[in-house]
Amino acid sequence: MTLNKRYLRNVKENLSFYVAAAVLTVVALLLFYLFYIAGTGIKSYGDQFFIDNKLEDATFTTYVEIPDNEITNIEKKYNVTFEKEHYVNINEDGYKVRVFKRNKKIDLYEVIDGNDISNDDEIVISKGYAESEHVSIGDRLTIKGKEYKVTGYFLRPDYLYMLENTDDSYKNITSFFLAYMTDSAYDALEANSCQYKVVYSDDSDVTQFRKDMNEQYKINSYLAKDNNQRITMVDDQAIMFLIMAFVFLFTLPLITVALIAIIIGRKIKQEQKMIGTLSALGYTKSQLMQHYSVLAMIPGLAGGIIVTIITKIIQQPYGELSLADYEPMPVKFTLPIPIALIGIIIPTVIYMLEAEHKVSKLLKKDTVEMLNGNADGDSRTRHVLAGKKGKVRNKFALRSILANPGRSFVVFLGAFLGALMITVAFMFIDSINNVIDKGADSMGSFKYEYVLNRLKTDEVAGADELVIGKYEHNGSAFSLIGADTDVKYLNIDTEDGSRADISNGYYVTNVMAYAYKLEAGDEFTFVNPVTMEEKKVTISGIIMNDSQKMIVCSQDNARKLLGWNDGTYNGLLSEKKLDLGDEISKTVTSDDIREQMKTILTEMGAIIYSLAVIGAIICIAALYVSVNMLISENRHNMSMLKVLGLKRREINRMIIDVNHVIIPIGIAVGMLAGYLMMVVVFRIYSGIEGVLYTPAITFKSIILTIIIVLVCYAVSLLIVRRKADRVDMVESLKDNRE
Repeated sequence: MTLNKRYLRNVKENLSFYVAAAVLTVVALLLFYLFYIAGTGIKSYGDQFFIDNKLEDATFTTYVEIPDNEITNIEKKYNVTFEKEHYVNINEDGYKVRVFKRNKKIDLYEVIDGNDISNDDEIVISKGYAESEHVSIGDRLTIKGKEYKVTGYFLRPDYLYMLENTDDSYKNITSFFLAYMTDSAYDALEANSCQYKVVYSDDSDVTQFRKDMNEQYKINSYLAKDNNQRITMVDDQAIMFLIMAFVFLFTLPLITVALIAIIIGRKIKQEQKMIGTLSALGYTKSQLMQHYSVLAMIPGLAGGIIVTIITKIIQQPYGELSLADYEPMPVKFTLPIPIALIGIIIPTVIYMLEAEHKVSKLLKKDTVEMLNGNADGDSRTRHVLAGKKGKVRNKFALRSILANPGRSFVVFLGAFLGALMITVAFMFIDSINNVIDKGADSMGSFKYEYVLNRLKTDEVAGADELVIGKYEHNGSAFSLIGADTDVKYLNIDTEDGSRADISNGYYVTNVMAYAYKLEAGDEFTFVNPVTMEEKKVTISGIIMNDSQKMIVCSQDNARKLLGWNDGTYNGLLSEKKLDLGDEISKTVTSDDIREQMKTILTEMGAIIYSLAVIGAIICIAALYVSVNMLISENRHNMSMLKVLGLKRREINRMIIDVNHVIIPIGIAVGMLAGYLMMVVVFRIYSGIEGVLYTPAITFKSIILTIIIVLVCYAVSLLIVRRKADRVDMVESLKDNRE
């Protein structure tokens, strides 16, 4: 007898197992592959684009304009690259456009579709807006009464994440975009807004540069690239994908591979008569171990190859889904060969090792025991509940669970994996919705927030006056907010629900406390980014605000820190629109905040819902394999019960429905594990992005998770019961094999 002849027959006889195990291997690795590809693709493209297009180290504005003839002197003196950037903001009917004059040294734009401008009636625009509003190359746009022909789309390194204002929460590409035109066309706009870009070298004295710029030209605002969300969001989102990739790598694939390995072990146990026969015929231990390890490698090898092929096919479209938050970058998403090989080799090796271990363990037993099918059994479990009162059906079911903990554990893992994945998907949605619902409300009850372009002293009816300043801690920016103790529209509620006494204290928001590891009583040191002057305060308590890093104090204390005159302020909160003319530098509404926040849920919807779909596939496949194994191991018992005259429904209750008790446990533990996993993910991401994502799951999501897993279980049972119905009484009694 040649063992090689058994390969094909074994695969045919156990085809459902091999298919289900391969499917599980595929879906377990697929999420890791896709999230890894998305994260590495975005990060590598962004890093290279920043280098190629001369990304700034900082942007700043001054009250006193720096003369053009001083630019070269500044570069030499401080060993920096320095450039004045001209731009103008233009409001047209239905959209806002920020037109730049072309830079030569820093933050260079790159045309990625179409052609660059060459004539005064031509314009290139940012691609995100063009795709969103269906502006095609060749279309015409009107700016300040003149039509310009769109010749192409571009990217620039400091706007890969399209925020109109750097402190906006989320992008707006439906009404705001960037544009370039020729220098002569730009000059015709009679624009005079400017800002300064700087790139430091390794030996630049950054602190001295900032101090001297402030002393000579009076810096109005200074924004380092590490505090510029238009720039940092590229890395932040990429890192989020990588975090998810490795979370899935160390949970889903490992658990799934372990599940399949256990099932392979039990499948070999069913083969003990055959192994005993082959051993008696003279086949050596190494030959038998090799034979069964080859059989075991099939689902691993097949699954690894299939998932690699699937990934190669969908990597680009799926990767582009991950770009929804950014300007449309021409990222080439690809699965690295070493990562693909890992996905193929590791499951295959684990399955083979489990098979070799199981065969080796069986071969240590007596051949007669293997031929009788008792080599790997525990005689103690055969008499569980023997002689005890109760229904035979219930005693049989309970004995099946107690006597086969490994098999029961496999069923548990099937429900566990499905519940875990579906919970993760729903928690993504619920947690983001929670941020949307509570984010704006946690800031306060205002409908309009105004930041002024100059300091005011006169009162404005129906509004809260604020003193707003910007500070840094270890290079990370936050806001200083000074308010009256009776402030109406700003939230100053503490953790216990009471209002903070800001008259003499300094309170931090809970997201800031989390980011900087602050508690009440801590001494906190920070720096004025303009003057580089160091300040120090003692934290009095924590205000509940999940989306803004702020210190809140009295107006007087805020003005002392900033060095402003008594009675001055530069911000307003109101529940109605105010007419402040040209005094307004920026206006933000609470509706704007909510709408901006909703974009992240809309844009990532496809990726999030794919988690639920994959969870359902895992659940069906895992439960099918688990329950199918139950049928295979009980063919002899089922035949006997049929011979005894039991009906199909009664046999199903005794053999198959025993899992009904295990499934709820698997669902409960899987949901708990999914919740805990997302707690870890959101905490890590909160530290990166500066928004405190509080894990949340609604009662509706809990019920839906339970229903989906139960439906998957029902589908698995439906398939398996058809197989159970085909069990032959006589044939199974002769040969207890699948």
